[in-house]
Amino acid sequence: MRPKHKEMLVNCVKYVPLGLLALLILINLCLGVNKAVTHAPVPKIFGFSHLVVLSGSMEPAIYPGDVIVIREQAAGEYKVGDVVTYLHGTNAFTHRIVSEENGVFTLKGDNNNAADEFLTADRFAGKMVLRIPKIGLAVVVSKKPAGMAALVLLLVLGVYGGDLYRKARVRMQQK
Repeated sequence: MRPKHKEMLVNCVKYVPLGLLALLILINLCLGVNKAVTHAPVPKIFGFSHLVVLSGSMEPAIYPGDVIVIREQAAGEYKVGDVVTYLHGTNAFTHRIVSEENGVFTLKGDNNNAADEFLTADRFAGKMVLRIPKIGLAVVVSKKPAGMAALVLLLVLGVYGGDLYRKARVRMQQK
């Protein structure tokens, strides 16, 4: 491998995770500010929001610890079979639409025996568009102040860690 290509590969391996980490920090900051300003139980950016699944009511389609991304949409776009998130007070629940009659939807968790209450689409926070398995714990930790500080520290160490290591190594060699 040519030295130029090797250097480019090393830079990609180094900076792509740092870019993703910076993006995660930025998204968490935006969602935090959005929630603080609007007091919305499910803050959104460009109509999208992510939620960590806490219960097993949707197993085997969605497991506890999975992260789901929901997108808000017009009331007329929801149909039977869609997995939607709805609000009950300040709590968000994600279940499947099992029937619809005259604009009133019946939802049920795939792993539940009984259906939920009857809901209209104006109670829906959005439709699930993506499921990311098993990263929910990392998301929960990153939303806490200590977790956010750890992410920022990782980002700073990733950017400046190599330089600090080289400087420390030079100092050790000079002694």
